[in-house]
Amino acid sequence: MHDRNNPPLPLLDQNKPTRLQTASFGMGCFWGAESVFGALEGVIRTRVGYAGGSTESPTYRHLANHIETVQVDFEADLLPLPQLLTTFFKHHTPTNRLRKRQYTSALFYHSPEQQQLIQKVLQETEARLGQKVTIELLPFQTFTLAEERHQKWKLRRVPELLREFEVLYPKFQEWNDSTAVARVNGYLGGFGKKEQFLEELAALGLSYESQNLLLNQFQLL
Repeated sequence: MHDRNNPPLPLLDQNKPTRLQTASFGMGCFWGAESVFGALEGVIRTRVGYAGGSTESPTYRHLANHIETVQVDFEADLLPLPQLLTTFFKHHTPTNRLRKRQYTSALFYHSPEQQQLIQKVLQETEARLGQKVTIELLPFQTFTLAEERHQKWKLRRVPELLREFEVLYPKFQEWNDSTAVARVNGYLGGFGKKEQFLEELAALGLSYESQNLLLNQFQLL
């Protein structure tokens, strides 16, 4: 029986791996983009923020020359970076020219190995499309976490599920770093495989009622 007064932590958030890699993506508005990655098996946490600029302390209202960015921590053994890049290209048009700097298409590399791999993928993408891609390849320097209201945008549209996770994680950082929260945000965005969803449903830490609500939401998408 699910104890609402003392709920256990989600199984997905117990014994998290410590050997992780980080990838950072600029792919337009970060609200929907975060959910693209959250449902992938091997993703441990997601967050949105601002990167790629030179001004200090950017905010959503005062981005200056920064880019809306999704940052992903992942298990490279389970989810290699090329697979993440495939997801990036599947849900993002690499040849669009956007007028606003904040929506710039960008791939940030966190290591020389990431730089070489991303360069190779970009070259292959241009060859496949037969045209120049407009993606900026940038060294990762700083990342400013976006305001709380921008994190896990899809989950914030379903108050019943949001409230239940806020009981599990009253501290924002723990909530935002939760694998279960990232997964649900991804599933609510319409992403993820049905088999994985059904396998993970009981490990999300949700009550029976919320599991049914999420199940119905996922089936309607």
